[in-house]
Amino acid sequence: MTSFKYYVGASVDGFIADGSADAHWFTTFAKQPGVKKHFDQFFETIGAVVIGGKTYEGIAKEVADGNMSWMFAHLPVWVLTHHELPTLPDTDLTFIRGEIGFWSQDIARSAGAGDVWVAGGADLAGGFVQANVLDELLLVTVPVVFGEGTSIFGRSVRAQLSAMSVEDLGNDITLTRYAVG
Repeated sequence: MTSFKYYVGASVDGFIADGSADAHWFTTFAKQPGVKKHFDQFFETIGAVVIGGKTYEGIAKEVADGNMSWMFAHLPVWVLTHHELPTLPDTDLTFIRGEIGFWSQDIARSAGAGDVWVAGGADLAGGFVQANVLDELLLVTVPVVFGEGTSIFGRSVRAQLSAMSVEDLGNDITLTRYAVG
């Protein structure tokens, strides 16, 4: 059965972006061998991706400017947005509007035998919690403190989390896997 998983990196105080809403700080940590290996293993289990419009816009700009390649390879990518966005060549994009719960079955079906990576942003992940669709949080915690910024779920949500495992990824970085709900 397909699971919806939010894999995200955060500071020790729970922020995925700093006070200026910049998440590029995590790039250095993502390149650490333990983090990269774990993410690569996670990505092999993914059959579809869902991202928010702001996150897609940022990625699309980086791709269009030649600063990065399309990171989702051949996977179907669902973009939840409230406005028109540009497409990218050679990608499997579906732009959607509306309630997450309404679209979740279609998204899950597109993943085939794989899982769905709720790739962010934070507000989108919070919406998946509110819709009772998010199954797991995979939280990479790194040894920095911001004091302010974008929280893990980007909005006021309440959910019961149950730790399933904790893994040391090296260099004071941990991955905690939580069941949601």
